[in-house]
Amino acid sequence: MNTFNIAKILNPDLMSRPLADDFYNYIKNSHESKVIIDFSEVHFATRSFMDEFYVLFQDGLRKSEVKLINLPPDVEKTLEAVKSTQNKKKVISDATIVKTKDIQDLEQYLSALAI
Repeated sequence: MNTFNIAKILNPDLMSRPLADDFYNYIKNSHESKVIIDFSEVHFATRSFMDEFYVLFQDGLRKSEVKLINLPPDVEKTLEAVKSTQNKKKVISDATIVKTKDIQDLEQYLSALAI
């Protein structure tokens, strides 16, 4: 398992989604099957960075192919917040969509419902 210090590879301030993409590609191009990502020198990470990071690395995190170490408390809290919003069930409506030509057509449709 190879260790990658994310702050040294990118920047101590992790600010954007494209930066997360760059890091993911860097790790992918290393051809390592299991990696440790060290956050020890990270000063700050935006929610957008952590969201993209989590989306890209979530399969590896679930399969224990990616291990995160030395996350600063605020970065860890941001990651937990991101995780909690990723798996929410989407509500799918089976309602019928009615298209109308104009306002009179809509009024006619709605008055038929009121009967």
